[in-house]
Amino acid sequence: MGSLQENVDLVDVFLPGTGDTLLQAPDYDWERIGRVEGHFYRSRRGTGEIRVLVKGATNEQRAEIYACDGGDMPPSTLWMHDYKGYFGVHTPGIIVTEKGTAVAIGIRRHDSMSDGGGHDGDILSARSEDGGRTWAPQQVIYQEKEILIYLGSIFQDRDSGAIFVSFWKIPAEVQEDTDYFTTHSAQGGGFFLLKSTDEGATWSEPIAINPAMTADGWRAWNNNCAHGIQLVGGKHDGRLVIPAFMFKDGESGFVEGIRGGLLLSDDHGVTWRAGPVFREGSDEVVLVQTGEDEIYISHRMNSLTTGRRHFVRSVDGGDTVSEVGEHADLACRGLHAGLIGYGGAPGRPERLVFTNPPGQQMAASVSDDLGRTWSEPKPLHDAGLARYSDLAVNADGTILCLFTCGDIRDSEKIVVAHIDRSWLGI
Repeated sequence: MGSLQENVDLVDVFLPGTGDTLLQAPDYDWERIGRVEGHFYRSRRGTGEIRVLVKGATNEQRAEIYACDGGDMPPSTLWMHDYKGYFGVHTPGIIVTEKGTAVAIGIRRHDSMSDGGGHDGDILSARSEDGGRTWAPQQVIYQEKEILIYLGSIFQDRDSGAIFVSFWKIPAEVQEDTDYFTTHSAQGGGFFLLKSTDEGATWSEPIAINPAMTADGWRAWNNNCAHGIQLVGGKHDGRLVIPAFMFKDGESGFVEGIRGGLLLSDDHGVTWRAGPVFREGSDEVVLVQTGEDEIYISHRMNSLTTGRRHFVRSVDGGDTVSEVGEHADLACRGLHAGLIGYGGAPGRPERLVFTNPPGQQMAASVSDDLGRTWSEPKPLHDAGLARYSDLAVNADGTILCLFTCGDIRDSEKIVVAHIDRSWLGI
């Protein structure tokens, strides 16, 4: 079977800078000793003291922090280092097209990795014509000033060959992304698609999509990264299915009104409708076709209490949910994950492969029974931190895992791991 180094090769795909230059790299004079959240406090006692829990802050807040005490941070302040410019990369997605081109996407965030609070983000794309061994330089395929972009699925329509990238956006000054769901829904919700008809070499202007709501009033727009699927065979042959945020004002949940679900298109991505709504606390959905009209769906739970991965199954092409559960043998830190079918005929895989970091490093697990049970995770790198991932498979059977990683932050760059099937025991 060999060693990790013999069976897994890592290649850089996206960097916060340009070309091969990593800008705003973490200062290695500092050691990361923990993670802090985003809160900003000023003393009411007239002392001028400021205490900060920094995950994200506005530019004005940063200026006030840095100016405090002559430009030096007060000793009592809890501080996480920050940099101006291209701060980090996040939310990786990858597909291998029908012609064999690997196309990857990600977000480059400016100034902060926060999910809200005074910074912009750009959609990046890169492509490889040699199975992901080498990559053309990353390109910005969409950016908008003072807009924070939330990247959704990349997917392909096999009939036309068109590749799509989904996203939605909020004003950069919004401090908490979840606070904007009510406003976005009241404005009609919806999301956007970028389209490529030349294997990801060039991309269209954004195409606005306004999905039909469910019968009981849930709106849907794209969920975090990962690839979408197109069903093969059965009653819903050709249906496009991608992960969704579902929202209905006033509904209960870990975050009020917000859950995971599906978006469905039966006309090659021209129109979309909201599909099933998952349980309270569900979020960051990944999915794979496991049989005729059968879909296995894996998702995190925002309560972050179980330490396990949760799942949903559909046997009618994503119209409804037929089974709900959790995996005692699949650890989860409450993060987005990667999922892909392996072997077998299209839409009928012999195995499933799942990736996430159960601890600090990215790791892969295999299921030989279509998601009923899972193997012990195998590491994909031997040092550093990792966070989000997505999976694709080359025609030669090599598995590609695109994931965020770094030495001090888990979002310093996005790399692709080339995984020999023998390392996973398949």
